[in-house]
Amino acid sequence: MKRSVGEWAGLAATFVVAGAIIVFGVLITGSLLQLPLFVLVLACVAALAAIGYPLLRLSPTGAAPSGSTLYSRDIHPMASAAPSSTQSATPAVARRTEMSTSPLVAIVMGSESDRAVMDECEKTLEAMGVPFETVVASAHRQPAKVHEWAAGLADRGVKVVIAAAGKAAHLGGVVAAYTPLPVIAVPMKTSDLGGLDSLLSMVQMPSGVPVACVAINGAKNAAILATQILGTSMPEYREAIERMKADLAK
Repeated sequence: MKRSVGEWAGLAATFVVAGAIIVFGVLITGSLLQLPLFVLVLACVAALAAIGYPLLRLSPTGAAPSGSTLYSRDIHPMASAAPSSTQSATPAVARRTEMSTSPLVAIVMGSESDRAVMDECEKTLEAMGVPFETVVASAHRQPAKVHEWAAGLADRGVKVVIAAAGKAAHLGGVVAAYTPLPVIAVPMKTSDLGGLDSLLSMVQMPSGVPVACVAINGAKNAAILATQILGTSMPEYREAIERMKADLAK
């Protein structure tokens, strides 16, 4: 466990101050109760050990397992400080690795039935090394949840949104209305009109509220496009796209 000189000094100062307070309290209490000296000494040692051990167990400031990245599914959208907490309005955590990076891409799908298609999107983002989160929220059945989730994305550090929905697929447009972030829509194939209904619902956005749209069931391309957007300002993702294109050319 590596710590800087400043961190060690801070731990030492905390230990000394807390220890002094505890020892003083033990001595005062012991004198009032007229306890034997060896009992007071044991109590002081136990108290100092009780505060010293947790301090030494604390992780160094800013330390995190090297290379660890957040890939999460169905985490609570507003719980950036404690992403593992669940709330009744939000699906439970399905999978999350060790977290050291906030999600850069947020995936939202209108129904659990879209998950089979969007799994390809998640796999592609993982392959690119892009941290993401996935939530299930319907623009029509859960408008308040979509509003709360979308409105807080930019403040949580998310850079790109991918929205997947079918039929009257207004999810991408609703999300775009609540966030300044770029939104990529993935129209789902349907049994009624083969996905044309989803596609037209997504691409016919009014002026001033654009939503990018990939092909019907184009989950993989949505992930690639999101990574390309990240790559305009983050070299590691531009390099990931360049490697992918080199592989395609072989």
